[in-house]
Amino acid sequence: MALLSLPLELLQQIAIWVETAHRPSLNSFSLTSKACQRATAFLTFQRIVLTINDRKTLRRRVESLLKTLSHTDSASHVQHLTLKGMLQWNDQKTVAINWGTKWWRRSGLNEILEDEVLIHHNVSCVVYDEPVIKRASEEDQAWAPVLRLLQIIPNLKDLVYDCQNQFPPSLLSILHTQHPRCRLHHLTFKFRTLLWGVPYSYEMELATSPCLYKVKVVHAPIDTDGDDDYNLDAVMELAAGLAPNLKKVTILDLYPTGSWHHHHIRDPWKGLPGYPGKSVKSLTSLSLHGFPQHAWKSCLRDWAQHTDFTCLQHLALLGGYESESSALSGETMEWISQNFVFTQLRSLRVYLTRDDEFLEQLHYSENAVLFFQAFRPLEELSIDGPVDPAILDAILSRHGQRLRKLRVKPSEELVDVSNGRQRRDFPMEFSKEHVLQIQLQCPVIEELAITIKRNKSSVPEAELYKCFSSMKHLRFLFLTLDCSKLRILRDPTYQSHFVEDEDRVLLADFKNKLNVGEWKETLVNCAVDEALSRSIWKTISHSKQGRRLERLKLWTTGGAKYGGGPSPRHLKTMLQDLSRSWLIERIPRNDEEKLIVRELGQRAREANDRDVRRSLDSEAGQIFRTIWPCKEGSKDWRDDWTSFLLPN
Repeated sequence: MALLSLPLELLQQIAIWVETAHRPSLNSFSLTSKACQRATAFLTFQRIVLTINDRKTLRRRVESLLKTLSHTDSASHVQHLTLKGMLQWNDQKTVAINWGTKWWRRSGLNEILEDEVLIHHNVSCVVYDEPVIKRASEEDQAWAPVLRLLQIIPNLKDLVYDCQNQFPPSLLSILHTQHPRCRLHHLTFKFRTLLWGVPYSYEMELATSPCLYKVKVVHAPIDTDGDDDYNLDAVMELAAGLAPNLKKVTILDLYPTGSWHHHHIRDPWKGLPGYPGKSVKSLTSLSLHGFPQHAWKSCLRDWAQHTDFTCLQHLALLGGYESESSALSGETMEWISQNFVFTQLRSLRVYLTRDDEFLEQLHYSENAVLFFQAFRPLEELSIDGPVDPAILDAILSRHGQRLRKLRVKPSEELVDVSNGRQRRDFPMEFSKEHVLQIQLQCPVIEELAITIKRNKSSVPEAELYKCFSSMKHLRFLFLTLDCSKLRILRDPTYQSHFVEDEDRVLLADFKNKLNVGEWKETLVNCAVDEALSRSIWKTISHSKQGRRLERLKLWTTGGAKYGGGPSPRHLKTMLQDLSRSWLIERIPRNDEEKLIVRELGQRAREANDRDVRRSLDSEAGQIFRTIWPCKEGSKDWRDDWTSFLLPN
């Protein structure tokens, strides 16, 4: 039967299969014929993302979108609309610069760690910075193009609002009148008038809207201006019943620039109007980020008085990127396991810390084991922090049979001396036996993220990659390629295995521990180009059992970490250029294997390269040349190196 003669319903089913297998191919399928275009319209226009800038641009983008929806008769297909950015509704309004976000993008980590929540405490944060938006005001009327869009969409299910502007009254009104069942995901939610006693009526109307389904709130106990922030208290009361359909809450706890200059006793929270005083409802998702170690107990105790933890399906207790000060200690984990029950939890994300800066915590591992055993078998689990084989055993034995997503990123404090005690901990290294243990105890694992210690592309390293081939359901793999060498200073049994010239000390900066041979190994380990990334993919996928691998992400990191303080800048510059990260995706075809290979953070790396054009005059640079001599006609050392590939 010819494709064009198939009924619409069957073509739509084919379109669903194409989207599931490879979303980018859906567009190619839609261009095959008008019949295929009609069949794919309900998927093509199901989700729309609209970036908000200024009034003129917003009007132009919406008009273009309205014409497209009209031409394709697709307005009824739109179910999810995302609004992001910031509407500059007058000439005076400017976009504030978030230096933390700017650094995150310049580092390229925003492309590599997509799920990471960035928390920067050294930024300005003012809670009561602007007046409440008024109905029919100039600012409210600036959203008229979006209002027109919502008026012609009959089946909107989710509106995601990620704009810095306060949610406009005109949009809230149309949600209530035309889309009463639409779920509002408000990712920049904030009360602006809590200090004035009773919040303004519009803020209460928005906060108690039956459409409000999810909120993300940035909270600072004291802001940069020294004002108390009661948004956390207010959101707890919304979750306890004032917002009748609120199911998901994310809190980012900040200690912003200037807040430490203001010391005063915090006035008691007076409560929101209409809150009965004691009420417990049932969130399904609670994500808490950035709370200091000493605050976790009181924070969870307060939340337990407002939402029923037995109804939670997702729980995240996290810091930010490399923010050990916001992680769970062994004592806190023990307290949680003894005081709370999470009977419906399916997904858990946690940051852990030994918390041994002032006192050695001998029972950390034991407490972590009890913590993970206290939960019913999970489907998704993500762990950052100190992990040892005993903790891994407890996780896999308790949760392995049900786990579909697992992320384990072992890490340790980089400070070498704590309270006069020499730190001896170094991150757990996944061995071949550990990977095979995951394969054996996690039979349905689909997404896996773990750390692999780079070992000069040797046979043992290649054997480690081959272990992933036996995971029959594995589709997505994220490998952190760890190039650090903390053992040099932290392992008292460490002995240099280099002889003669390579055992010569290279840098006194590293307490006479870093020799020429170690530096050579670091260079080889950090050098990850496209050819090596393809070599790793081939090693895994060549003998892959069960489902084929669909995506492999490689993050090369840690090259400048030896312990003993920060590395010299010229070494970091060289290693950052070598340490490239990659995303490899399979294009699903039965007749041949085609791959899309993309360097992650490439633009950020190239921008840094333009800023720093350092030569190889140093001794460390000359050692680079013993591995990769200058190519004929080369003008830059960055063009001369290639990775050491895995053995066939």
